[in-house]
Amino acid sequence: MSDSCSDIVHLAHLSDVHLPPPPRIAARDLINKRILSLMLWNARRRHVHLASLGDAVVADIASCKPDVIAVTGDLTNFGLPVEIESGARWLAGLPAPSVIVPGNHDRMTNLPWADGLAQWAPWMAASPGQFPYVRRVGPVCLIGVNSAIASPPFMAYGRVGQRQGERLHAILSRTRGSYRVVLIHHPPRAGLVKPRKSLLDSYKISGILQSAGAEMVLHGHSHDATMTTVPGTDIPLIGVASSSLRSSLPLRQAGWNDFSISPISKGWDVTLIRRQIDAEGRHNVLSEHRWQRHS
Repeated sequence: MSDSCSDIVHLAHLSDVHLPPPPRIAARDLINKRILSLMLWNARRRHVHLASLGDAVVADIASCKPDVIAVTGDLTNFGLPVEIESGARWLAGLPAPSVIVPGNHDRMTNLPWADGLAQWAPWMAASPGQFPYVRRVGPVCLIGVNSAIASPPFMAYGRVGQRQGERLHAILSRTRGSYRVVLIHHPPRAGLVKPRKSLLDSYKISGILQSAGAEMVLHGHSHDATMTTVPGTDIPLIGVASSSLRSSLPLRQAGWNDFSISPISKGWDVTLIRRQIDAEGRHNVLSEHRWQRHS
């Protein structure tokens, strides 16, 4: 990914797109928890995760002309090869250079990487062993962490693991001086999702971030437009609503995060505009936040 022409970097963040699955799924693919997830999709999720909202989010992002788009997982519903292929076409059609990390739905089963998520290599690491990966856009350093693992039925937890954790610490250490944005699907903080959906090694990842530092952590999974901090630090930990979800709750209605990151003399000036797409497809500003981080 090439550097942006300006020191000011415009970053779009969206997550949990849940692209519509194929109309027919072969019986041989309904293994492990996929059958349960398909039943949930047919009973409820297909009525609230709407492709029209996801399309409106992408159109709104295009109108804002970001330098880069970060997708924090769950592009699919069942992690089927055909869904991952559709996800690759969707990523290729985004209106700016993009990066992605997998979510639990993208890794619903132990499908061999080469048969599935390898199709997303142009937008993330080419293999599990290459996470965390790094993409630079001007002074911003995007660091993609893979927390997606196959889990039992009724569970949606994630794990980063020791090897990735060690690589993350090393990457954060050597990229000091950049505006380091960590991308992860599962939030590294207890209480943002139910325990059965949590990051199992959240405490260890929070410790790495506390030790090596970061300027911001972006996550998905919760379907909530939240703004907290990484435990034990003042590092902003920022979630986003699902980009396709219709909800009566404003913080869960489909939307995306619009960041402007500007270098200043002693660090960084950051503006976050929460943009929302209402049930009628209208674009709204939900909230605006501005802060500075010292280098």
